Amino acid sequence: MSLSKENKTTHFAWLKHPKSFLFFKIFVWFWLTVIGTITSLVFLSNLAINQVSNEQLQGPMLKNLEYAAKSFERIALKHKKSAADILQHPRLAKRKLLYLNSDQPDNSITSRPPASDIDLSLVNFTKNMSPQVIFTENFIAFGPIKTTLPEGTFYLYEIDENNQPPFLIRLKLMPTWLKIAVALVASLALSFVFSRNLIAPINHLKQAANKLSQGDLTARANINENRQDELGILGREFNSMATQIEQLIAAQKRLLADISHELRSPLTRLKMATGLAQMQAEDENQTYLLRIEKEANQLDKMITDVLQVSRLEAKSQPLSLHKQSMHVIITHVLNDAQFEAKQSNKTLHIDGQLNVDINCDESLLASALENILRNAIKYAAQSISIKLTLTDAINIEISDDGPGVEPQNLARLCEPFFRQSDARDRTSGGTGLGLAIAKNAIAAHSGHLTLHNQTQGGLSVHIVLPINEQP
Repeated sequence: MSLSKENKTTHFAWLKHPKSFLFFKIFVWFWLTVIGTITSLVFLSNLAINQVSNEQLQGPMLKNLEYAAKSFERIALKHKKSAADILQHPRLAKRKLLYLNSDQPDNSITSRPPASDIDLSLVNFTKNMSPQVIFTENFIAFGPIKTTLPEGTFYLYEIDENNQPPFLIRLKLMPTWLKIAVALVASLALSFVFSRNLIAPINHLKQAANKLSQGDLTARANINENRQDELGILGREFNSMATQIEQLIAAQKRLLADISHELRSPLTRLKMATGLAQMQAEDENQTYLLRIEKEANQLDKMITDVLQVSRLEAKSQPLSLHKQSMHVIITHVLNDAQFEAKQSNKTLHIDGQLNVDINCDESLLASALENILRNAIKYAAQSISIKLTLTDAINIEISDDGPGVEPQNLARLCEPFFRQSDARDRTSGGTGLGLAIAKNAIAAHSGHLTLHNQTQGGLSVHIVLPINEQP
């Protein structure tokens, strides 16, 4: 019961605070656009527009004009009066302006002089038409009604001088291009203002989400704190989520680094105790002690790698920067890789060379390349190719002819402890730290590392290192 009441309250919450909901804003902006468009049309329709419109005359006005025309004929026949005398009759003076239009312009007469802005020639085109209501910018005319007087044939019109055409008629008198232009300009202007208000926070959210997905944990959406609608709430919730993610990942890295650091002391004591035990143990126990020493060394290396990843990710790794020859660095790394590949009956193919000096931490950069090459040697079927090219940056591409990586796992290969294989032994999966160290080491030198599967099979790692930028 309470849940139903709560849902009903949520559905009608916008009635209490409409400004906090996009529905209300869209509703208001829609009507503002409509009102703005109509206001513009009203304003422009009041301007002088040299056009005339007409509609069929019906109803009492038509009968009234027909009666007046017959009265003119009767008076002229009975009292022998001219058309001018008839129009000056006191009873007709109370009517609106009457206009008798003749085929001869000089014979046309009016019941009184029209206003200076009244151009009666605008009704001439209707002489041969049935009675019309003629709309112009300054007056409305009703007629013609054909009448025969002693002076000849006339066409009777009644002119309403003081009545501006209705809005719809004035709108009809406007040129079509102007009506379309007004509607487009008004709607575009107001829609632009509204869309900026609506789309700006969405763009801020998109940019922040994109930065966050690329690893920038400091990214936040630039949302006005006073904005109370759904987009404002969404922006603040996104920023809150990003803050929590940043804190969680920072805590995870700190925990990993702290644990690794704390493990160093007992591990050192373990290695010392193993060494002392080896000196005193019988020959039959030496095999076990050597095994313990080997595992302790492996654990020591793993802890070293974890600490290095943590420092690189936190950008707290001290870099020993010196001007070094990339050719020398690559040569040393490749010599070791050649030896490892030969032990596994695999072949290294090297294409190109890098005769350029770079400001770098030689040991860190060499470690990154070693990890990538060791990974390629491990998973290659028969051969590993290294392509070295020099453009405006250093390009190193290391490819193997192995099985490759599942597409959904490519983006995660450089995550610490991630291994594609479900097996947890080092033979099949390793520790999952090599590529993480490599990626962060390359990033520490202002470069970037990308991975992709080759069409013919196998994984390709592409490294780009800037020449001029200093890390």
